[in-house]
Amino acid sequence: MNKKGFITSALLYGILSLFLILILGTISILGNRKLSNDKIKESALDDVQNLTTNPTCFTTSLNSNGSLTITGYDTSCDKTVFIPEFLNGQVVQTIGENAFKDQKLINVTIKPNIKEINATAFAGNDEMVFYIKTTSDQIVSTGTDEQINAALGTAWGAKDATVHWDY
Repeated sequence: MNKKGFITSALLYGILSLFLILILGTISILGNRKLSNDKIKESALDDVQNLTTNPTCFTTSLNSNGSLTITGYDTSCDKTVFIPEFLNGQVVQTIGENAFKDQKLINVTIKPNIKEINATAFAGNDEMVFYIKTTSDQIVSTGTDEQINAALGTAWGAKDATVHWDY
């Protein structure tokens, strides 16, 4: 091979090597970025699960099994609601009739401790978003036949609501 051919081959080899390094480096960076985004999302979800709304915003009643039912919500409280797992040391398991009626809520996060939600619990909070940290078969809708029939096609009375099940 002559000197000119050797230089051309070396130059092409160098360009090809640089190209491969750029491609592999980009793939590596994108892979790490995805991993980082997944870690950020996981961390954010952990933070959300630790957030709660001020306990004084809720009105409750005691159930016969010692758990609590949320029966009301203070209209002056935040419109983004994190349903607590416990209030005053007692587990919250139920969201009662009209508990959040006409509150103009933006979104609600419901954790796995909630077992029952009344069919009218969120009536009048149209176009809100629910983030529910359990499967749909873990929550029972309660209420009279009339309430349940009236709530068909809604999310517990909230029309045009979006429900995100996280399981």
